[in-house]
Amino acid sequence: MQTMLSGKFADFLREQYEAAFGKTMGETVNEALNPESVNLFGLQVNPAIYTAFGVTAFLLLVCVLLRIFVIPKFKKQPKGIQLFLEGIVGYFDRSATSALHRHGNFVGPYVFTAAAFIALSTLVDLVGIRPAFSSINTCFAFGFTTFLVINFSGFREHKLHRLSRYKNPINILTDASVALSLSLRLFGAITSGFIITELVYAFIFTSLVLPAGVAVITTLFHAAIQSYLFAALTIMFVQEAVE
Repeated sequence: MQTMLSGKFADFLREQYEAAFGKTMGETVNEALNPESVNLFGLQVNPAIYTAFGVTAFLLLVCVLLRIFVIPKFKKQPKGIQLFLEGIVGYFDRSATSALHRHGNFVGPYVFTAAAFIALSTLVDLVGIRPAFSSINTCFAFGFTTFLVINFSGFREHKLHRLSRYKNPINILTDASVALSLSLRLFGAITSGFIITELVYAFIFTSLVLPAGVAVITTLFHAAIQSYLFAALTIMFVQEAVE
């Protein structure tokens, strides 16, 4: 009886959704995963590329402004924005240096930059902009870049002796899977949150408060947790490479 009622309720919701929007939930999910391509210098690309370029430009602009107007005014006793900046940079620097020692000076800035990009390019969903990581290409680019950082650190530590590990084919598959796992983790986590937000906005058409609340909570959660996980996993993989 309970299963029958649940099935009827699900059918009722599905009918109401199709009546309100003229399309099924599957079509809504498909539109979220496969948006209409946009033109970029004659190429048809995913619109998420504009988010990636926009976030990159924004971060570079912020860095330039901080370097010109803020950093020269730093004092021995930090407060305000100086305290905030030193706290964030110090956290990533300590995390990388404590695990990687001399490699921390190289990996720490990369991890910080990657975490900032992931957080900001996910938070743009709050203002209706498509997240950069809703495109699998962005995720693969980040996974491949991190793969290069990991292996560069490994060769930097062990020189050509690192090549000896590839005598075992399992090690080749293990190293190659790092880029794939990092890419798919980002894509799956952030895109699932994006799709859930899209469905909530579309389905609960009689409410103005609940969809907004769900969107904010989901987006903030994914921005924070994915930035942290990516940073932690990158440091862990580099640590394995230099040991």
